[in-house]
Amino acid sequence: MNEEAKKKKINRLTLKEVEKKIQEVQEKMGGLTSSFARHLLKRKEQLSGADNAGNT
Repeated sequence: MNEEAKKKKINRLTLKEVEKKIQEVQEKMGGLTSSFARHLLKRKEQLSGADNAGNT
């Protein structure tokens, strides 16, 4: 089950999970230039936009 949680698709992650993954990527890879990091940032933007759209 733990392995299944590791393989969760980016588009299924919550905002909190995305932020945690971004932090891990910065620490392990030394930046956010990888394809994985860019996808995480894009997902964070989508989730943040969805949250903000509901509040207006």
